Formats: sequence, structure tokens, C-alpha cells
Amino acid sequence: MTDAPNPRFYDVTARFAPENDSYDFKATGPKRRAAVYDRNGRLLGHVWTDDRQAAGFTRIEDPEPDMAYVRGRMQEILAEAYKAGVPASELLDPALYAPDFELRVAS
Repeated sequence: MTDAPNPRFYDVTARFAPENDSYDFKATGPKRRAAVYDRNGRLLGHVWTDDRQAAGFTRIEDPEPDMAYVRGRMQEILAEAYKAGVPASELLDPALYAPDFELRVAS
């Protein structure tokens, strides 16, 4: 048996294809980001936006196995926000991620 971790846990960037149902994954300007924590206070990654049309979620570099669900859930949250017409400039609103996650926006 090998000591190497399962490579699926090292998928660090969730990309959202620039289709009609999601934000673009390529920023067209400077990005802002906010840290995402679980209910136990563990850092899971960062939500980012260019405040124009792009947004995404980047997981931490070395996630624990029980954090695997985060990527999919963040994709759902961002897709729901897009479909609801939330502009990319408002994606760092902690209310969008509650109660599942705590978003901490640096001041």
C-alpha cells in the first residue's frame, strides 16, 4: 500500500465554465477574495471575484478527506447566486454562504 494521498483531494481550483449558467472562471481585472470556514472554524479555501463577471472557489492546498464535499457545495452556491442574478461584485456577502459556511472578508 502506498502512502500517497488520493489525488482527488489535491484538486485545488474549482473552475466554473463560462456558460450561460455560471460566472466566468477567468478574471478580467484584480481579484478580491474571502476566506471560507466550516462550522468548526477550519479554513476550507477562498471565494474570489473580479467584481465584473468572474468568480470561483479555491480550496486549501492540503484539504482533509472530510472536506471533499466543499468544492461541490461551493459550486452549487455560486451557480444559485448566478441564476438569481447576483452580480459578481456582491459574491463576498457572507449571507450567501450561511449557514453551511462562514465567509470572512478581510477589511
